[in-house]
Amino acid sequence: MTTKGGSGQTNRQMWKTEQKVKVYVERFHMIEPKDTIVLGISGGADSVCLLKILARWKEAWGISLRAVHVHHQLRGEEADADERFVRELCENEGIPCRVFYEDVQGMAQREKIGLEEAGRIARYRCFATVCEDVGGGKIALAHHQDDLAETMLHHLVRGTGMAGLCSLKPVSGNRIRPLLCLEKEEILVYLEAAGQPWRTDSSNLEDDYTRNRIRHHVLEELKTEVNPRAVRHMAQLSEELEETRAVLAQVAAKKRRQYVRKSEKGMLLAEELKKEPDLIGRQIVHDLLKEISGKQKDFTRIHVEAVQELWNRKVGARRDLPYGMQAIRTYDGIYLERKAEKCETRDSEKNAGIQINVHSEGTESFQIGELTLTVSRTARDFGEIPEKKYTKWFDYDRIKQTLVIRHRQPGDRICLFDGGGSKKLKDYLIDRKIPAQKRDQLWLLADGSDILWIIGDRISAAYKVTAESQRILQAEIKGGSTHE
Repeated sequence: MTTKGGSGQTNRQMWKTEQKVKVYVERFHMIEPKDTIVLGISGGADSVCLLKILARWKEAWGISLRAVHVHHQLRGEEADADERFVRELCENEGIPCRVFYEDVQGMAQREKIGLEEAGRIARYRCFATVCEDVGGGKIALAHHQDDLAETMLHHLVRGTGMAGLCSLKPVSGNRIRPLLCLEKEEILVYLEAAGQPWRTDSSNLEDDYTRNRIRHHVLEELKTEVNPRAVRHMAQLSEELEETRAVLAQVAAKKRRQYVRKSEKGMLLAEELKKEPDLIGRQIVHDLLKEISGKQKDFTRIHVEAVQELWNRKVGARRDLPYGMQAIRTYDGIYLERKAEKCETRDSEKNAGIQINVHSEGTESFQIGELTLTVSRTARDFGEIPEKKYTKWFDYDRIKQTLVIRHRQPGDRICLFDGGGSKKLKDYLIDRKIPAQKRDQLWLLADGSDILWIIGDRISAAYKVTAESQRILQAEIKGGSTHE
């Protein structure tokens, strides 16, 4: 329905409101000369007020305005009447208006999201389209202080951190909110003083949506029964929290350079980070989760604390996170990564390994990624066995099967002592404090499930050259980051 405002307020009241918005816009540098401002106009009081005030200042600021109305195709004739109202309003103000028709119901069903979220996504997509068409521009949204208070309460009861309590910002990228300095009542008084009608969306009067229930019951109760200035105080707190968050982000960025190391698949939080205040650690973890996942939403305090809690767990403990991520406790700290996508072809190739055949006393070479393994068979005609990290000698006659160079497999064992007896490779690597994500990357020279050589680490005592050895196998690794 159409609601008409009265004209009982004076021009003085209108002037004060316009000045308040002007000062707020200039304080946060929302608008610069020659900007094109794309206005989202639903026809409701908030967006109509936004249009009227920006139209009032467009000449002085040297800006151009473009209006966008999104028809959600949900409310039949009521929505059609909203469209007609917006078209007429924009025509009267001399502002070009573009109307989009979006199947919000269909989008909600396809994406399995609520109507409210689908409508928001559709609107922002339309705003972005017009911005592109005009070669840039800023999107002006009509959020006010009551919206900000509702958002704070909504996030607070769902569970949030500092960022969630100051999520409605005056400026966010190319989005600006000139009316965040006004309460809802100030908007209504302004329109009534101007004699400007507006439209009321009947769905906003219902309690079907969580935000509506907060608006009609919780926030209204706070204003009428607790403190009439509740909304204003919440807006002030949000602003202070945003300033605090900005300072925290600067400190966290500095600490991140000190404690975070990047790897091929993720990030390592160094052990020393746990000595810092939890506030710093949580900020760093939250930033890393967004960065690694490539997503800006859905990481809550619960996920951040799940990662932080790993500081008190044993090596190997892990936590699953949204978007296929995981956190793993390692000897060096906490490792954040995307889970590896399983690939049967790659797994089979890895498990098969590369066979190392030594047919004669000549030298043969085998390529393994960036590494080159060179093997040769000789008679025992030299003295003491040298100590080299990437060249090893083995008793060839103790090899039972075809040698293979590969990554680890279940059942692998290695003999550690001359007296015999073997140990599970997994247990040995744990004792050596090799991080879990690195164990699968180690190259092994294997005789069946018996490991001759953990390349870069140690060899098996069962294959060592002794005084009785007749034929010797020499194996040398070159390439990559190896060096003697």
